[in-house]
Amino acid sequence: MIKHLDFSINLYTEGEKFFDVLKAVIRDSKKSNWPHERERACYAEDLFKRALETFDEAIHFAENRVQEGLCIEHDLKLIGELKAKRDYWKKKLEELSELAKC
Repeated sequence: MIKHLDFSINLYTEGEKFFDVLKAVIRDSKKSNWPHERERACYAEDLFKRALETFDEAIHFAENRVQEGLCIEHDLKLIGELKAKRDYWKKKLEELSELAKC
């Protein structure tokens, strides 16, 4: 009855907003005195990391296509964009992680 509750976000088209929301939750909740708010920050950080792993998987898949010769100019551009976005958000996560550990 409740098996169709999966939810997905396209990180290529909506990733900026998604990461911004997670960043705000992490930043604002980690320093809280309330345990449930710190738990939210840890969950947001976990989602952030999982989304970055998804970026890595997409980059790996695209790079494999290039190596197999299934490459077009658009693929190379996409790989560059994905790497730039991933690197930017990895840096933001590192900055947030310096605030406090989960």
